[in-house]
Amino acid sequence: MGNRPVISKEQILDAAYEIATTKGLGALSIRAVAAACGVAVGTVYNSYPTKSDLVNDVVGRFWQRAFSDRMGAVTAGGVAGLEEGGAGTTAHADAGSCASVQQADARAGDSCDFVEFCRQLAGEMARALEEFRSDFLDGLTALGAYDLAVARRREAESFAHARLGLQVALQRDPAVRRERLKGSLVPELLCDLVWETMIDAARHHKPLDETLFALLRIALYR
Repeated sequence: MGNRPVISKEQILDAAYEIATTKGLGALSIRAVAAACGVAVGTVYNSYPTKSDLVNDVVGRFWQRAFSDRMGAVTAGGVAGLEEGGAGTTAHADAGSCASVQQADARAGDSCDFVEFCRQLAGEMARALEEFRSDFLDGLTALGAYDLAVARRREAESFAHARLGLQVALQRDPAVRRERLKGSLVPELLCDLVWETMIDAARHHKPLDETLFALLRIALYR
């Protein structure tokens, strides 16, 4: 008997991700991944006991890549603090986080400007969908009921993290008029609206209307 090929879980995920982004999530299966990797089906099952486990990681990787640059810089500045201690903790992070995140942002020519952050995040999402299948998001519906539920749950986790990242970006912008962040403009509600608008644009394959950014300028800075 010849030596069995050795393959890591990361390599299996790479193959699964390639299938999903070129052929659609509906084409994703343990057998298809095994064939792409040149290994037995059982080898894939050793790393991913179910197809749902595989779908979970593929969807998670897609969203991580879709906004890794923008969210990566903000995460360094305080998402963890917001998750642990709420908005008050983020306020504490404001003083130091803008300076630290600016160092990361400076490489891309950015600042702590919240509206510019939102614009670039929307651009990253659009580019992610352009680089892969334009119907990647729509492809979720091609999954079976259980796999779809798993994918939606992983997607929701990624979205929750993105919303927190938006709140951190808002809190670290020193030009925002804090007295306006109340009522319907409290950070949580405002960032939920911004995020849902971005996702809606991505799902319908349309550019994000500049009206959103203009309204944010009026509401938060003037």
